[in-house]
Amino acid sequence: MQQIILTNGRVVTPDGVLEPGSVVVEAGLIVEVNSKIYPTQPQTIDAKGQFILPGVINLHDDSYEKMLQPRKGVFLPAALAFHQMEWALAAAGVTTTYHAVSFDKGLFLRDRTVTRAEEMAKQLLSFRQEGFSYLNHHLLYRCDLRSEGALDAIIRVLQSRLAGEPPHYLSLNDHSPGQGQYGKQHILQAMIKALLGPAGDKPEVVAAREQDLWNLKAETEPVRQHQLAQVADLIKRSDSIIVAGHDDDSAETVDNLYELGIRVSEFPINFEAATRARELNLPIIAGAPNIVRGGSHTGNVNALELVQRGLCDVLVADYAPSTLLHAVFMLIEQKVLGVVEAVNLVTANAAKVVGLGNKIGTLQAGLSADIVIVNTRTNPDLNSVQLMLVGGQPYHQQTSL
Repeated sequence: MQQIILTNGRVVTPDGVLEPGSVVVEAGLIVEVNSKIYPTQPQTIDAKGQFILPGVINLHDDSYEKMLQPRKGVFLPAALAFHQMEWALAAAGVTTTYHAVSFDKGLFLRDRTVTRAEEMAKQLLSFRQEGFSYLNHHLLYRCDLRSEGALDAIIRVLQSRLAGEPPHYLSLNDHSPGQGQYGKQHILQAMIKALLGPAGDKPEVVAAREQDLWNLKAETEPVRQHQLAQVADLIKRSDSIIVAGHDDDSAETVDNLYELGIRVSEFPINFEAATRARELNLPIIAGAPNIVRGGSHTGNVNALELVQRGLCDVLVADYAPSTLLHAVFMLIEQKVLGVVEAVNLVTANAAKVVGLGNKIGTLQAGLSADIVIVNTRTNPDLNSVQLMLVGGQPYHQQTSL
């Protein structure tokens, strides 16, 4: 029976930090976590005082879409994009990721189609099923409520042989003007200008496009209502579906979604929405880039302040996986949270949201050996992953340990 021992590290457990500590792995599982220091042997890896953490669980990851389509209208071969994405995620300490696939007709501000999303989802799932992947891959099915047929396409994927075991994770998106992250006119106009390119320098062009979006919002309201009813029915018929709200912008929005059956609040944009989500005991998800950058790039609530007020349970990569561990250690270094509490934001808490807390997310005997060794001492602005185990198998090992 293959055994690997990670020793002489700062082991982050649910109860505290073992310093020094060791983790013993056999047959892909953690079998022991203790305070021993093991002698040098072929199966022993000396962490040299660095952090030994559970693998990062990323509940919202845009990496594949960005790798697959690095520029508007430009697509790379799927296998190449997937391979490069895995390396980037591994460098960020991610052992389990949820790919945010947007079932979206591109009605408002994005270059997307529902058909392409369905193809992308099936491609990702096939890579997982065929053993092409090394990390643990799942889908975050993003249903654009105003894109007709979005939920139907998601259900087709869920019912396919590729979908795998439940639970399945969905989020409800509405990026129309006047609410969510586009509730403020200047934010909406800034996005329109960016997407229009040089034409965005003309105020009359921006104003015309903005009016088009408002008209489109009115036209698609019946679609939104129909799909909300579909979601409510789906939730009632299945106890293996976890559905999140997205960009919740008010207590009323959170209440309405809660009545529908939503049980996660992803990216609440203000304290009002986040506070109501906490009152309803909903897990609250915020973006790690928001922490690292010192605020939201769209003017929404500062995630650091959410953490400080106890209004954040999980940090996700969103568009930048490299920020996950960096955000965690920023919170530790700034004494906002203790080590265990900060690490939980990207491990144990995330696992609980998607019903995987009995399999991954903590360094405990019996759980999958998804483990990373992180060097936080080379540079205050750089936290580098030195070793990763996924199911007890090494992903890559640098020689600097």
